[in-house]
Amino acid sequence: MQVGDLVMLSSAGRKLQMNGDIVKGASYGMVVGKERHNIKVINVRWFKKDGTLLYNWKEPRNLYRWELKKFKKKMNKS
Repeated sequence: MQVGDLVMLSSAGRKLQMNGDIVKGASYGMVVGKERHNIKVINVRWFKKDGTLLYNWKEPRNLYRWELKKFKKKMNKS
C-alpha cells in the first residue's frame, strides 16, 4: 500500500477488539505513512462516512498490513 491509498478494515481487522472504535465510527481510512522500523505497520488516518475525521485530535492509527484492505465503494443495486 502506498501513501494516499484509501483503505478499510479487513475481516481480520474487524475481529480485533482493539479496533472497535474504527468498526463503529469509521467508514474508510487514508494511508499517511509507514513505520520506519517495521514495514508491516501502516499509519492510517480514519474518516467518517460524511468525510470528516473520526478523531481530529489523535495521531494516525498504526495498523498491521493484514488488518487492512483496499477501499472498495459499495454499489447500490437498484
